[in-house]
Amino acid sequence: MDSAPCLLRHRLSNLHVGFALAIAVGSTADLHAQFDSTSPTAASYYASRSEFSVELDRPLLDQDSPYVVVHLRENRVYLFDGSKSIWSAPAGTGNGFQLSSEEWDWDFSTPRGLFHIKRMERDPLWKAPDWHFVENGRPVPPKDSPVRIMAGVMGNTAIYLGDGIAIHGTGRPELIMNADPEARRVSHGCIRLTNESARSLMHLVEVGTPVLIF
Repeated sequence: MDSAPCLLRHRLSNLHVGFALAIAVGSTADLHAQFDSTSPTAASYYASRSEFSVELDRPLLDQDSPYVVVHLRENRVYLFDGSKSIWSAPAGTGNGFQLSSEEWDWDFSTPRGLFHIKRMERDPLWKAPDWHFVENGRPVPPKDSPVRIMAGVMGNTAIYLGDGIAIHGTGRPELIMNADPEARRVSHGCIRLTNESARSLMHLVEVGTPVLIF
């Protein structure tokens, strides 16, 4: 079990993620320039209101197998095969709030960068990190305290990306299905999907699948 699936690291660590992204796939501006040229206004809708296909001029990653894209401006998760999306769903992402304690500063923004799926889990248990208790005005328990273990917080599926970040389900799908992407900035850094979408994505990816967040 990850010690803090939704924990955003100390805000300075986001700089490292940004450098990794720049090395791997180029600038964020370049990514937006390509992606936004076809999405969302030029996207062709299919299957349902919660999914639309996007075809880009060129793949975002030099990848022979499918890869995941989390588009923070749209608050949407895509599965791409080359330059064409083959699956998509609305997502909730980090609210950008900041919290401080005597020892730590937390920035609840979803980190940008290139990640890879480390492992996947059905019906995950959440091990609440320190910020959960600080945020709620409660004493911070020892790291191994059973008080930290909570069921249902991550919905029915968790796809762990490492560094305390996961794509996971939720018990509050109404927050994810809001038509306004800005209103879907509701998490402490993780990427939330409806339970149905999270489980669907889990069946379409595997350990090692790249996940590009920008």
